Formats: sequence, C-alpha cells, structure tokens
Amino acid sequence: MSGNRRNLRRAQAWRWEPPGVEAAVADEHAQQRWATARTKAITWAAAVAQDSHAVYLDTETTGFGPRAEIVDIAIVDAAGQILLETLVRPTRRIPAEVIAIHGITNANVKDAPEWCDIYETLVEVLTGRRVVVYNVTFDRQMVNQSCERYALTAPAADWECAMKRYAGFYGNWDPGKRWYRFQKLERAVLAFGAEPGGHRAAADAFACRNVVLGMAATALPAPHDLPDAPVFDSGRSWHTPANVPDASPIEAEGTDHAGAAALGRDEPDVRIRWAAAAERFSSLVAGMPTPLRERPGACGGWSVREVVAHCAAWEWEGARRLRLIAADPTLPDAFYDVDRFNAASVAARARQDWARTLDELAKASTTLGRAAATKPEDVRTQEWLLGRAVDFEEHVEGLRRWLAAVGTDASHLVAGLPPGSA
Repeated sequence: MSGNRRNLRRAQAWRWEPPGVEAAVADEHAQQRWATARTKAITWAAAVAQDSHAVYLDTETTGFGPRAEIVDIAIVDAAGQILLETLVRPTRRIPAEVIAIHGITNANVKDAPEWCDIYETLVEVLTGRRVVVYNVTFDRQMVNQSCERYALTAPAADWECAMKRYAGFYGNWDPGKRWYRFQKLERAVLAFGAEPGGHRAAADAFACRNVVLGMAATALPAPHDLPDAPVFDSGRSWHTPANVPDASPIEAEGTDHAGAAALGRDEPDVRIRWAAAAERFSSLVAGMPTPLRERPGACGGWSVREVVAHCAAWEWEGARRLRLIAADPTLPDAFYDVDRFNAASVAARARQDWARTLDELAKASTTLGRAAATKPEDVRTQEWLLGRAVDFEEHVEGLRRWLAAVGTDASHLVAGLPPGSA
C-alpha cells in the first residue's frame, strides 16, 4: 500500500506547477470584499487548527453521481495522526477511466472490507467531530449514499468545507456565481509549500490539513487606512522559533532588520546575495550527517530538517507575496505572526522525510527567484530577498555553531565560503 502511494505521487496523477498569481482586485469595493473573505477564511482556519475535535476526511470513489461508491477513505486528526485509512470493496467494478485518476484497481480492492464492515469504526471516529473536507459536498454525499446502500444511518458530525474557505482566501472572483472560484487541492497545497496528495485518500486528507494550517498561519489583511508596512516584522528576527532568544549576527553588529532592508534597497546585488546565501545554506544541510538530521536543538527545539522546512515555507510565502504584488502593485503589505507561521510551517511538514524536505526547499527557492524577476526593482522585492538572505546567513552561522558544539566539523559541508571562514 505504501509503495503504491509513493508510486502514485511520482506518476501522472498531478504535475507540479508554481502557485498561480492571485487575482488582482481593481476597485475599492472589490478590495474590501476580498479582504473580508480572506479575513473570514484565516479566522476560520485558525479556529479549526486549534480545535482538538477537528478531523480531515477524504475519499476516492468509483466516479460521480448516485451510483458512485467509495473505494478508499481516510481520516486524519488535528495532530496529524491517521484515525482511519482503508480501501473499500465496492459492489460494482471500478471504471478504467477512474482507475487512471486515482490508481486504485479492482485487484486492489478485491479483498478489502465492504462499507458495512468499516461502518462501526467510521461512526466511532466521526461522531461529534468537526469534519473538514476539501469539497465537502462531494465527500459527504459519498459517505451518505454509501450508508444508504446498506440501510445504515449516516454518522452524526459537523461537516465544513475547506475548499470554499480557500476560495475566499485565494480571491479569484467569479461574477457569475457571485463568489470566488474554487481552486484544486493540489494547487492550494502548493501555495503553502506542501506536497499534493496524488489522488489517494490519506495523502489528500493530509493535504487538506496543510491548507488549513497554511491559512491559519497567514497574517490577516492590513486595514485599508493603515500606512504601508514592511513585508516582514522588523522588530525581531523572523527565522527563530518562539523559544530562542532574538539575537542575530546583524543585530549584534548594531544593525537592525529595518536598517538592513533600507540598505538592501540601495544594493543592486541583493538578489545575488540571496542566491549565494541560499546556496550556502543548501550546501551545508545537504551534507548533514544522517544522525544529526532529526536531532532537536539545531535551532531552539528544531531539528535540522525542521529548519529546512521552515526556510522552505518562507521561500514559498515570499514567492506568493511577490506574485500578488506583481498582479496588484497597490496591494497592502502583510503583517505576520511570526511564531504562528513558524510553528504551522514546521507542523505541516512533520511527516516529510529528509529528501522530500530538501527537494521542497529547492522548488520553493526556484519559485521565489522567478517571482522576484517579475519586479526586480520593486522595494518590496528587495526587502523580501534581503530578508531571506539574512535568514539563510543566520541559519548557516547558527548551524555551524551547533555542529561545533556537538563535535562535528562543518568546514567541509559549506560550499563557496571564503578560505578560513568555515
């Protein structure tokens, strides 16, 4: 099963693309409307993320309509633990065109339990829960009609739709429907730097959870009447988890981040600095000894893998913000709850292995570079790239100190440093 899931992720179930540019809003009314929808989505997601009764559900089926049946179902709890994951044997064969989508064959479900066999477990897991689904209309219909097929009562639960909330968060207005266009799950999860599920129930349930956590970690839209704010919080270093004293090499030299941002606006090579810093960080972590990759303490309580995951999340966020700015240069800058963003970005990637986390960082940095190239002279582009460069530089320095403390020579791990600096 796990091998098949890995193969599905690599197959043609989805094709990676950089997150799309969010729709620009041209007039004051539309801007306020989107800000309201986005605020509601973030507030809802924050409440779900903190609700221990929330679960994330996804199904794969034999198709659409009243005769469709569930062939794969998974439920993940708020902490990211799988509560239920099973194939289900349908009463009819799975059509070939559907197999081409999710990869579940008739042979796969031949010996799987029927719906009535998993019903009691399903009821136990869902009763009294807050069930969050990406496209709740479809999955709830599938669960209900599966129960009806066996004359069973549908589980009593509160169903909520993450897809509708993300539509308001994303902001692509559909004048015909008088609401924002729905976005595919694989594109939504990419916007937060996580990986699409590849059309299997468990992977898609995790993807839905990642979207909710990503929205919850996003700053609320700034009020329209506020003056422009910096893209990142200049009051403290954005790279550190909450339990780490806020000190950095730059601050130790008497230069704060706001001053550094101003300097970056005058430096034509800020993009080169960011690219070099990203390369040095990537070289350092790529050569990290295996026993140290998951050891806590590399940065506060984080392991090296969690530091990489955190950096990937900020690279994705930078790309997302710069694309928004390219679409609408008048868009107000964002304020970030750094601690919440950091915690959510690491939690959303808790199940990623080392190789996937490094690969995600590479994709995120590539996407940020492309986004920065669209408006290279924009002040906010300069601020983002400088902020990311400082983040990488501080992490390289911090990881080198940590490696020295645990007795590992880091000099051979960092490529491109001047002689004697490693």
